[in-house]
Amino acid sequence: MSNFFNNGQRMPNIFERARACDNWNEGNFPPQEDGYKDKYYKLTDDEKSFVFRHPGYAFKFNANAEKAKKVGRNLDGTVNGYGDAVRHCYWCALNQVSAGYNSSLAEEYGNAHENKPDNNINEKQMDLHNNSVGYYLGNQAIINGWSEEELLNQVINAANNGKLKIGL
Repeated sequence: MSNFFNNGQRMPNIFERARACDNWNEGNFPPQEDGYKDKYYKLTDDEKSFVFRHPGYAFKFNANAEKAKKVGRNLDGTVNGYGDAVRHCYWCALNQVSAGYNSSLAEEYGNAHENKPDNNINEKQMDLHNNSVGYYLGNQAIINGWSEEELLNQVINAANNGKLKIGL
């Protein structure tokens, strides 16, 4: 990918964009029109570290989060319920597929996401369990050549068969 826009202007890299977000309140940078500033502020410190080290994967994982959110919104129990469990599992499964078979990057990011200072310990354990089922299913998707639709079906099956933790 080129570091320049079509008109010849240099495109800021992920590090410059992150610094722009960090320095936003000091007035040193123009506003970010693409919504990434708001997302960056919501990241845990561990997630920010991951973004700096693996910007390409962070971009893919963000896109996967949007897919999983769309699925979760249409299900009952969006907070610590069925929909929440499916969303976590599906997101991590998609991340595993994006990262590759047995790659540790999906789990590294998933753990970073759950490492919030105010995260309830029971909620964190539930989410980490559902995430781990997602990594397993993501690896199975790679092995078996599943489509995203089939992967989602497998996540739903896992939820319906008691393999996901639902509720605190």
